[in-house]
Amino acid sequence: MGNYCDELVRLSMARTRDEAQHAKRRDEILLAAARLFKTRGFHRSRTEEICVEAGISPGTLFRHFPDKQAIIMAIAERELEGYRSDVELFATRAGIEHLGKLSPDAFLELLAPKGYELGVDSWLELSRDPETNRRLQTANRKLRESLSQMLKRGQSEGWVRKSLDCEGAAALILALFGGLMIESELGSAPEATSAARAMGDLVRCFILS
Repeated sequence: MGNYCDELVRLSMARTRDEAQHAKRRDEILLAAARLFKTRGFHRSRTEEICVEAGISPGTLFRHFPDKQAIIMAIAERELEGYRSDVELFATRAGIEHLGKLSPDAFLELLAPKGYELGVDSWLELSRDPETNRRLQTANRKLRESLSQMLKRGQSEGWVRKSLDCEGAAALILALFGGLMIESELGSAPEATSAARAMGDLVRCFILS
């Protein structure tokens, strides 16, 4: 019985190591692909170049992803998940109140590139694919709905302005952050101190009760 249990433990540990190695290799491939996509675009980046960038053979790549489109979608899904997590951090009373007293450093951190840093060109290229565009639209709609519902709860609890159009405000907030992120990437973002102060004024006057 003891030997049987030891063998089960050994097999379980080996499976865990294999899964960890598999996940690590996938991440390395995605990071390498994202670097290429950011500089060359999706369509001009070839799987052979991804292999070179990741330091792997084509066989290794295809064991993890069936084709380049699968790599693109995996990166897009992770980027969307990261964006969703960032937005949901602010889809609370504490998060909204934090925006109302944002410091310049916190403002810059909010706009700092995260994840795979695909860039504006890559997202525009992604949106041209009908299936990817559908997923992007669905994800964006869910974020607007989540933020809108939070604002409506705030109205019922008394800390969000009663006359606020919650659906319109949610759309405006997401559009505002999207625009600021684009400007930050293009190097034309507003000066942090004045932008943080303006953001605080907007939240306090437009949203909070």
